[in-house]
Parts: sequence; C-alpha cells; structure tokens
Amino acid sequence: MAEDRKQRRDAAANRERILTAAEEAFRARGMAVDMRAIAAAAGVGIGTLYRHFPTREDLVQAVTGTDLADLAQAALPGRVTAIAALRQFFTATLTQLTGNQAMVDLLAAGSPSDADLERCLEHLTEIGRAAVDRSRTDRTLAPDVTASDIAYQLLGLIRIAQLLPDSGPEAVGHHVELALRGLATR
Repeated sequence: MAEDRKQRRDAAANRERILTAAEEAFRARGMAVDMRAIAAAAGVGIGTLYRHFPTREDLVQAVTGTDLADLAQAALPGRVTAIAALRQFFTATLTQLTGNQAMVDLLAAGSPSDADLERCLEHLTEIGRAAVDRSRTDRTLAPDVTASDIAYQLLGLIRIAQLLPDSGPEAVGHHVELALRGLATR
C-alpha cells in the first residue's frame, strides 16, 4: 500500500512539474513549443507527459484555462467615459496577454474551439455592450459602433500583438490608440 501512495505522489509531482515547464515554455515561445522540450524541462519522459496529457490540446487547456477564466472575469472600469474605459480595458488586457505567448496564439488563432474560449469571447461582447450603453450617455463612441465591433477590435489587437516584434507597453499603447480612433465619435 505504501508503494501505491509513493507512486501516486510521484505521479502528482510529475504532473506539477509538467504543468510548470509547459506554462513557462508556452508563455515564452507560444503554442509551437515542442512537447519533447516540455518533457525534458520537466525532467520526465515523453511517455509520462502523454500519460498525463494525451494531446497537446489537453496540456494547453490545463495551462491556459485559468488565464482564459481570468480574462473572462475582467470588467470594464467604472466612472470614466466609454472610450476611456475601453482604453484602460484594452491596455490592461493586452499587457496581461503579451506576457503569455500561448494565450496570444490561442486567442489570435480564430474561432473558439472550447467552452472556456467561447465564454471568454462572449464576455468580450458583454464588455462591448457595457461600453455602448455607457456611450449612450457620454457620446464618446461613434453611433454605429456595436458590442461585436468592440470585441473584434480587441481580438484584432491581440492578433497585432502576436505579430509585433516588440510588444512592449509603448507598442501596445500605440495600437490601442489606433483602434480607439476607429471607435471614437468624430
């Protein structure tokens, strides 16, 4: 019986090492990282990695699921105009994401393929609705801007962040301002 517990502890420790190595690798190099490199960084064999995570998608989900959930909980800042709130939201979101290449790759890849990503995209549209509602009072967004337009602008910015050679705060701020010009009232 003690041997079984030791094996279970070893399996749990292996799983944690794999998750830590994968998170670090995905954040630094994105979705294209080699699974063998993750296994080596975790100090386990490739078979052990695949016993815990049978597919790349399983590993990506385990690593990015929390980040997607955090993004899906983010709210539009209060007590500022719609355009100022979007500036803060877009900048904070992109700043968070540019530190995680796998999240940028995942969100820039296109259509949602799992429930977490779909909930995240629905939430971005809700953020857009809140901004459009706020703009009915402060008139800082162009009258033809929709909630979907706002969600797609953020997704477009995420794609831009994926392509930028320098995704530092200055570059993020510049592209946020460019996107907001297209949403602002003229």
